[in-house]
Amino acid sequence: MKQLVITLIGTDRPGLVETLSDTVFKHHGNWQASSLSKLAGKFAGIIQIDIKNDDAKALSIALDNISELDVLITDAPHQSEPDSTTHSLTVTGNDRPGIIQEVTREIAKFGININNLESTAQSAANSGGVIFMADFDLDIANTTSLDDLGEALEGLSDDLIVEFDVNDIH
Repeated sequence: MKQLVITLIGTDRPGLVETLSDTVFKHHGNWQASSLSKLAGKFAGIIQIDIKNDDAKALSIALDNISELDVLITDAPHQSEPDSTTHSLTVTGNDRPGIIQEVTREIAKFGININNLESTAQSAANSGGVIFMADFDLDIANTTSLDDLGEALEGLSDDLIVEFDVNDIH
């Protein structure tokens, strides 16, 4: 059994996810996890699949034959679990260029891995400005202080609000 990470981008259309899931199923793949989005009119996604070695090549060919979809398939060996806990982090502030760069730089200084990042910028109802919000899932070493990380992130800007989920999210 092997694990694949499949990256996809193409023209968004109704039924595309069903086509993908049907293709994986017909080629004996087991859909483990995914993150799928519509961005700027395009479909973009990442899928984790478990599949028998003998079936992987046929799945690759079938995915490549889906029209208007670029596919990249990478083997992803199973890894042992690190001595860390996954925490969710939300960062909110007035939108400006460089927020993601600043926040991810601080996260990297602590040696923290980002498992997932979702961000939006939207109009603030009362002020007429734009509010930026980013949700992170972070693998944080059990020896790292969340208080120290929070202080470092809050120190980036006076208007930045930093909130950790008090419960880990394994």
